[in-house]
Amino acid sequence: MDKMIFTMLNSMKNVQTKQTNNAHEIANAVTPGFKKSFSEQTRSLDVHIPGAHNSRAMPVSKATNLVNMDPGALMLTGRDLDVYVNGVGAIAVQGPEGQDLYTRRGDLSVAAGGALVTGTGDLVLGDDGPITIHPGTNVSISTGGTVSLIPAGANQPVEVGRIKLVDTAGQKMMIGENGLFQAQQGVLPASAEITLTSKTLEGSNVNVVDSMVRMISLSRQYEMAVNMIKNAREVDAAGASTMRLT
Repeated sequence: MDKMIFTMLNSMKNVQTKQTNNAHEIANAVTPGFKKSFSEQTRSLDVHIPGAHNSRAMPVSKATNLVNMDPGALMLTGRDLDVYVNGVGAIAVQGPEGQDLYTRRGDLSVAAGGALVTGTGDLVLGDDGPITIHPGTNVSISTGGTVSLIPAGANQPVEVGRIKLVDTAGQKMMIGENGLFQAQQGVLPASAEITLTSKTLEGSNVNVVDSMVRMISLSRQYEMAVNMIKNAREVDAAGASTMRLT
């Protein structure tokens, strides 16, 4: 009886974790470039105590946080620094420790110091490190990721650098707490095959309807586990009462 109760408690804990992730996805349904990224497997492990019955179990969970790289919807914005990464490519950005990390978020802008950053303030990497935009006008980004502008006092555009674009096809991408992706097999090389669509953004690949249905399903699973615990308590009380009568 105790084993069933502990199994149900493990199930409730697993459902709570899934509910938290599902709520996180719903909250980011309108975040540019947001990706679904959760995978967890949970099993119950019997706890053996010498000389006693195996009446206890504990959860053993393995979370992978694999990123679902399915593209989101293309949204036309008309803004020069907005880009949509075609296919399953990604933009390379600088991580907190200087490492290469990746994102699909294409709402780029120029920071106060001239650095090209994403909507979350991450430095966009080029072939030779972070891209810096010098004072000028008509900043634009080509299909190949080349950043150009017309310097102050000039009439012709000049190239500032090329955004490092990587191909994630066939790669297992993990997501960190900062929302940036990281390849399981280290740093990805720049790919000339990945292109951008300018003046557009990628929407989230979260399907709100699916997420709401999943929320209802998880709520019912949690309620079922609670009812099982109540039934186990009633059966245990009935058994104890029978023992007293005998």
